[in-house]
Amino acid sequence: MQSLGLIELSEPVSFDPVGLATTVFFDTKNQQVFSVRSGGATGIIVKSPGKQQKTFVLEDKGQILSIKLSTTQQVLSIQRKKTSLDLHNIDETGQIDPNEYSFGPKNKNSPILGYFWSSAEEIVTVSDGCLDVFTVVPSKKLVKYMRSSSTSIAWFIHCPVTNLIVTASKLETSSLQVWSVKNSSLIKLSVIEISGSSVKEKDVSLINVYSRCYVRVNVIKDGCVCGIDLYSTDNDQEEYRQFENSTGRSGSVNCFSLSTSTDNQVTLAHHLVFTPTPTIGLQTLDNLILVHSLQESTTSVFDLACNVGDKIDTSSVTRHDATISATSLTEKNSCASVDYLPSWVVFLPNILVDARNGHMWTLSLKLKRAECEDPIVLCRLYLHRTGGKPHVLSHLKRCLQSSDVSLQQFSQMFHDIMVSYCQHQNAGDLPGVYMLGSKNVNKQIQAVVVLDQSELFTTLLAPAEKEGVKLGRIQGVLVELLLTLKNFKIKPRQFIQEMVINLAVKTQQYYQMHQYIQYGVISDSKHLACIILSLESVYTPARQIALDMMSRLGNAVEELIEICLAEGKAVQAVNLARESGLSDTICARKFLEASKNLDQLTFFNVFSFFEERNLRLRGSSRFLADEKCEQFVEQFKKTFL
Repeated sequence: MQSLGLIELSEPVSFDPVGLATTVFFDTKNQQVFSVRSGGATGIIVKSPGKQQKTFVLEDKGQILSIKLSTTQQVLSIQRKKTSLDLHNIDETGQIDPNEYSFGPKNKNSPILGYFWSSAEEIVTVSDGCLDVFTVVPSKKLVKYMRSSSTSIAWFIHCPVTNLIVTASKLETSSLQVWSVKNSSLIKLSVIEISGSSVKEKDVSLINVYSRCYVRVNVIKDGCVCGIDLYSTDNDQEEYRQFENSTGRSGSVNCFSLSTSTDNQVTLAHHLVFTPTPTIGLQTLDNLILVHSLQESTTSVFDLACNVGDKIDTSSVTRHDATISATSLTEKNSCASVDYLPSWVVFLPNILVDARNGHMWTLSLKLKRAECEDPIVLCRLYLHRTGGKPHVLSHLKRCLQSSDVSLQQFSQMFHDIMVSYCQHQNAGDLPGVYMLGSKNVNKQIQAVVVLDQSELFTTLLAPAEKEGVKLGRIQGVLVELLLTLKNFKIKPRQFIQEMVINLAVKTQQYYQMHQYIQYGVISDSKHLACIILSLESVYTPARQIALDMMSRLGNAVEELIEICLAEGKAVQAVNLARESGLSDTICARKFLEASKNLDQLTFFNVFSFFEERNLRLRGSSRFLADEKCEQFVEQFKKTFL
């Protein structure tokens, strides 16, 4: 089983490819590709998926090592020298100021390894000896030094969403230092110690999934990536922007989730397992972790919210296998897989760039093509995806029509659906909600899709009989839904409970219906009491069940009697009055009025009941004058005497 077509390439964005006079750069913060021709003298073209291209022309002042726009697109930053950056202002019309203003790291002799814009007017430089934070004032063409932290750095990675940085002091290292840039300050967080191996820059990244940032570290064995470790702390992402979330899983992948909390602890939280492969690319898409294998041209898909996984030994590390069947990237509107090219460069969260051929793609998710042998896992996958509601409902319909899906599995799927519903209703602590991260992480993974009872009824349950599903199957699934609602202390809607009773009548399982009411699976209501009372002719205890239900509701039996009279059930109304001790006080005229136009036997029984009552109470069968029953006496004489 393979989920072909699950991940689709967009139409490519074309740009000038790498050539003798053209260099290509990509900015992860703004998701922009730069084609720089002749050092900028013949044009700098900026392209981004779904946005209008920008074009600048600058004097060629030497080779460009790096180029990026600020988050507001108002300042162009260029690195031409190892020890300084040049800034150019851009006006409202998109014209670039040819006169630059420059700055360098605090340690003038430290070569800059890289830099990034941490906010609209804040830039961070990373050199081999320190991290520096600067504030840019474009209106004055001024750069102010803010903070610095000295440390030995061979390479670094950063997260454009959370402004977290991971640095390494050696090209191959077993120790990674984590930093956070916040409020123009550099905060030194935990050190990640990798046991048993060392990693290079290509083996480490920072990814975001379910509003949490993780440090992804590849696990290397015999030259192949055999896993991914995700290191985690309780990450404070109050300023977390809606950005395509990312997470990494491979062979075995460990993820660390980062925190700006006071303890600054980073712990191994997740271990992702897949088939060992020499080269992987890691991306995220709608909170899914995608692990691409270049050699096999396949992609493994992981979702931390779907398969909770098994704990490794007694530790807090959770082991995850791929959530759904392996897939491959496909062209737009096609299920035909494409070959993964060595010229592809993978960027987070979901960008592919082929600088050699001048193409850039974004990845999109086609949920209808997801396949998984476990219906519970597939349901969870849909619940946590944007636009997943129709897919959840379609999946439930397929499960209802398939005898391979057990009632126990339906129970778990309904449980997951109710967890999502209660989370969005702010219902507080919930049973069995899946947690993300280590034992210190208490944040719930909140699903995106919310289904209420009406949607389950109209789409799944109501049309099932016409669609050929056996009544016993529908009844079993419906009862599982009711039990789940009871577990979450959610009152079932009236149409759900009516369906249970109607199915019990069709299948003649009255005793089972009786038990559902007795144990609270079917909740009490006046309307249901009337429906149950109407079943007295086929199930004798129905009348007592209805009376007990009215008693539990704390309502007077008179209401139920009135309903019976209104529905032409005069004999049942008389019986209810007699069994509830009201036979001596009820109004004869009301009952006789309700029965006079019914069949003769009904009128005879009701009239005879009141004659017997009169005889017992007053020693005479006659009605008193103030009861105003003369017309009914005449009708009785005319019909029966």
